[in-house]
Amino acid sequence: MKFIYETDRLILRVLDSSWAPSVLTFYQNNPDFARVEPITDNFYTLHFHETVLRYEYELTLKMTMLRLWIFSKDEPDKIIGTISFRNITRNFFGSCEVGYKIDKAHRNMGICQEALRKGFEVMFSELDLHRIEAIVLPSNLASIHLLENLGFMKEGTKRQCVKLQGEWRDHFLYSLINQNHNQHL
Repeated sequence: MKFIYETDRLILRVLDSSWAPSVLTFYQNNPDFARVEPITDNFYTLHFHETVLRYEYELTLKMTMLRLWIFSKDEPDKIIGTISFRNITRNFFGSCEVGYKIDKAHRNMGICQEALRKGFEVMFSELDLHRIEAIVLPSNLASIHLLENLGFMKEGTKRQCVKLQGEWRDHFLYSLINQNHNQHL
């Protein structure tokens, strides 16, 4: 697994804690993420993001998580989004969970889809995973559309699985299966 990947238009990279100011700015510029992500009281602080970036970097070294921050090749120092693969489990499960966010000024441009396709390539080819899962709020139609366009299949509803804005919320569960995975382990 590498720490920097490229696509036609994008640079995807793992960040260390020195990028905390840029990450904080990204979140401050996109307050609508709070409706789909758990936000703690100290979320909008530099210390919070330094700590998270340090923790995620360590998990990446252990190959249990990979968060790639998205940069345009036209502006290689400005964060425009992120994709993450959490709870990477190899062996018999061969799975992980995916998450993603795109800056409001860069939505509906195919950026998230391009970044996710590269991320799926890493998970399926480099890590040899079999399955990627995604959970999404039933009201998040843009995310549902994105997942379905990427080949994810809806499996059902995870009841009250995430607490958002003080309320336990149901989420749809989607999955993408690696069609090229070795079926004879």
